[in-house]
Order: sequence, then structure tokens, then C-alpha cells
Amino acid sequence: MKFDIVGVGNALVDETYYVSRDFVDSTGLPFNHFHPITHEQQETIISSAQENNAAEIVCGGSTTNSLAAAANYGSVCGHICQLGNDAMGQVYEKDLKDNGIISLNQFRHSNFKTGRCLVLITPNSERTMGTYLGASEQLKFDPTFIDHVNNAKIIFSEGYQLTSSENFEAFVSILESTNKEVKFAFSLSDPFVIENFRDRVEKILELKRIDYLFCNLEEAKSLVGDNFEDSLKQIANNYVVTNGSEPSTVFSNGQFKQLSPFKVKAIDSNGAGDIFAGSTLHKIIEGESFFHACEFGNYASSIIVQEKSPRLSKVKYTEIISNFKRD
Repeated sequence: MKFDIVGVGNALVDETYYVSRDFVDSTGLPFNHFHPITHEQQETIISSAQENNAAEIVCGGSTTNSLAAAANYGSVCGHICQLGNDAMGQVYEKDLKDNGIISLNQFRHSNFKTGRCLVLITPNSERTMGTYLGASEQLKFDPTFIDHVNNAKIIFSEGYQLTSSENFEAFVSILESTNKEVKFAFSLSDPFVIENFRDRVEKILELKRIDYLFCNLEEAKSLVGDNFEDSLKQIANNYVVTNGSEPSTVFSNGQFKQLSPFKVKAIDSNGAGDIFAGSTLHKIIEGESFFHACEFGNYASSIIVQEKSPRLSKVKYTEIISNFKRD
């Protein structure tokens, strides 16, 4: 089967609570960052969070969220991820199918629960994540993955994929066997990944395969320092560095451009980077330049930050396509 995009990423169920900054600080989680925790630690935090509000539960994971956007726009997407052999894994697989994403790994792990990301959103729309990776970090390489990837136009993955040795090794094996004609898109995901798994990040960079790099300003500086503009040119043929409500920096075809954000009232930044990447890749599949594709990603991210979810409804994705207008 031919694919537009094949993703390799963590399969996580997002469980979101809207809380105060004081509550986040009381958990011991680093504010506005990703941090791995145990299932038991999650349960302790959740029991406290549930005293004041109900959970919003959405099937997520950074790569999955990006693929959901691209697939709902019309791209043909497949996903290589690891689920547990449990009820939540079945829910997740149904969610992939409902969003038009084809699951490319049929193995279900019996010794680990399906991964869960606890997301705490504060009133200023900042997100703090305490993640139990569970089965999602137990991906084993399967030769059939190569057939799927080499029948795609783009392979896409996330920095979070590097936080477990099993996933890292599986992903490197996939990438090393991917035909050069297949473009590689990569999202840095979080400064935590760069600071704690720099050797693995550098291994990916040493392969010199990155065609499209997605990151925010903090991630860029964590990777290469303050002078990121020139340094990132040595890493990726095309890159975009987002900066919240400030202009994004886009590099492509040897040129820099600034991309101004849309002025909206943000209530939840969770998923903004994911939809930016997925929307951009969809437009690349349609034949647009990287900069023009990023304009569409920029617009899509301005829509999702106005929602209390890292995903949109099918209707909303359709509206993004129809309402987007380039200046």
C-alpha cells in the first residue's frame, strides 16, 4: 500500500485536567515540561486533580496528533506504534481507524499497559505533562515496517521516541533502512528530550537525513545554543522554530523568513506543535513549498489553541481547509 506519511511515535492516551499553578507545583512535576513518571505516581496526582474537575480523555501522542490532522485533511497516513493488550489499547486502535490512520504494528504487548500522558493545564494555557510510557516505549523492530516506510513519501517521528532504548533502537533501524527518496520529518518535542538524551538526538542528527525539522525556540536553543539560525542549517534542509505568540523563524531554500502568528485568545497550548507539523506535512504532500506549508500549519495551530483539546473534530479540520487564506 502507498502512503503519503508514515509516523513512528509513542501511542499515549491524554488525560487532561485544568488546574492552578500551585497545584502543578505541589505535584513536583517541572512546570511547562514533559516528565516521565510511573503509573502509580500518575494515579496519586489524578486522585488529587479529580477532587476539583473531571478529566478530558483523548487518544494522543505527538506523532498521532500530527497524523490525525494530516489524515483528516486527506493525506494517506500509517502509524507504527506500540499498544498494550488492554481495553485502552482497543480504544486507541479504534481512534486511529476513526481518524483514517492505518495501524502498521499488529503486535499488542501483554506485560505493559497502554501508555498515558497526564496533562495539567494552567489558566495561562501552559501545559505540564507527567507521562507513563508503558507499552508505548516497548516498540520492537519488525522488517515489515521497512516495506511500509519505503512505500511512503514522508517518514515522520518525534523526539519523545528517543526516551526509551527499545524505541530508539527500533527507530534507528527503521531510519537506516529507509530509502533516500523518502523524506524525513522530525519534531524535537521537548527540551527534556534534548537535555536528557542528547547522545540519542545526536545519533539521529549524524545520519544526516532530516529534511524537515520542527521545534520551538526553547528546544532550538537547548539543541544548538542561542545562535540557532545558522546552526540548524547544518542539521536540516528546512526548519521552522516557533515562538508562541511571537513570530516563527522559517528556513528553506537558503532563505530565512518570519512567520507572524495569528492574534487569538489561547486557552490551551497542548497539541499546537503537533497540528502545526501535521498540517505543514499535508501541504508538502500537496506540492507546496515549505514556507507556504508552514503558513497553513501556523493557521491550524492558531485554531487549536482556542480549543480545550490536542485534537479537533472532523468538522473543524474541514473548516481549517476551507477557511485558510494566504495573505
